[in-house]
Amino acid sequence: MASHDNFIDVSLPSLIKKPRQVFVAYSYRHYDKRDYRGSFLAVGKAFNIDFIFADEKITSLHILQKIANYIKESQFGIYDITAWNPNVTLELGLALGMGERVFISLNPDETELTDVPSDLKGVDRVQYKSFSSLQDELERLISQVLPPPKDEEAENFLSTLQDKVFAVVSKTPNIGIAAISKAIGVNMELAKIAVRNELGVRLDSSGYTKGTKYFVKV
Repeated sequence: MASHDNFIDVSLPSLIKKPRQVFVAYSYRHYDKRDYRGSFLAVGKAFNIDFIFADEKITSLHILQKIANYIKESQFGIYDITAWNPNVTLELGLALGMGERVFISLNPDETELTDVPSDLKGVDRVQYKSFSSLQDELERLISQVLPPPKDEEAENFLSTLQDKVFAVVSKTPNIGIAAISKAIGVNMELAKIAVRNELGVRLDSSGYTKGTKYFVKV
């Protein structure tokens, strides 16, 4: 609750951060909800992440307080500043003022980058030019910042993936990560994790970045 009718309460001492929740702010006028959120839903399912979206236009302190609550109880927030939506800008400023962890996302083809304030130029960002590349970047971000917990079930799952990767590479030497991902039926980030764990153990590689090929270590 706000401590005064004209202010919002940003201290929120009673709120506990939810372990797998991430706040997302974006312009619902700029993007179709189903298209934009599809990328988040896919990543959320793969990494067990609960993405919370700010759906309402900020027209009152009541709504702003609710958004402050979402921000405070999330592990971090992703703020899509594509086309500089006023609501998103306000939510980003609120998160920064509360000392919360933030990541900026944007489509550079639809955003005037010279308008980015100097204070934000050092903030980690997710850049994309399509919804598929947005999903790829989200997978990369979540795998680094909020990876799945390493419980016994998760470790068994990863071990099984690594065995599948080894079997695929054994059968098809000099194969790329995209083909491995498709062959074992998981997203690219999970495939990369499994392959990374096998490098130097059962697998080796040649080439760089997108051209990297994998083969059985001799």
